[in-house]
Amino acid sequence: VQHMFGNSGFGVAANYTIVDSSSLSYNNAAKGPQQVLLGLSDSANLVGFYDRDRWQVRLAYNWRDKFLSGQYDGDAADPAKNNPVYVEEYGQWDLSVGYKVSDRLTLQFEGINLTDETQRLSERHRNILFYGTQTGPRYMLGLRYSFE
Repeated sequence: VQHMFGNSGFGVAANYTIVDSSSLSYNNAAKGPQQVLLGLSDSANLVGFYDRDRWQVRLAYNWRDKFLSGQYDGDAADPAKNNPVYVEEYGQWDLSVGYKVSDRLTLQFEGINLTDETQRLSERHRNILFYGTQTGPRYMLGLRYSFE
């Protein structure tokens, strides 16, 4: 869904994707390999934006639900265990601001993961942490110049 608020330049866009793969879900109680689909989960995005005259501003929240990323955690001591690895639910805020200085020059600022969210991978239970990372927010400045 996308909606513009008249000729104000303000708008909102939203989407939600539902994935139903319950017949191919991983069974944590079972031993051995299973027929499953990796990487499937629900996701959503909510974007507020302003696009008018020389300015383009976009604030977005991006979310993804928990999903199975692999059936084997790489444990060489007991490869028969087939410990699954899940990417846990994750959401982050991103910001993009652009300013058109002239017909040829545009300045750009981008901020990713503004609220410093942590990404976690776990095994059969959330308390069995496989991997965690906190990359922090990332900021970029740029400019674009057209020689035409």
